Amino acid sequence: MASHAIEIARQEGTEFRSVRLTLEDDGAIKMDAQDIGPTVTEFWGDSDYEFWVRVPPASLPKLAFELLREKFAGQLGAIDALRTWCEAHGIAHEFDSWI
Repeated sequence: MASHAIEIARQEGTEFRSVRLTLEDDGAIKMDAQDIGPTVTEFWGDSDYEFWVRVPPASLPKLAFELLREKFAGQLGAIDALRTWCEAHGIAHEFDSWI
């Protein structure tokens, strides 16, 4: 699996911030940010500040469970919504029913 990264948020201007989301080669998920601006220089004494949260592959099932619980809690149409969301994002899934 090749590492894949996208920028998910960006603030331009005197106080710059870029937030990226990466699926790493080992399957981990990392969200990182870079700050640049006078506040960074004043606080850290450097021109930029980088920080991140990395979730290892073994923790991704728990992360997925909690994110799905939060996204779909209280929705009676959650199954259809999840199926539609998976289809829209190219996520392999199975749908079945007892008839």
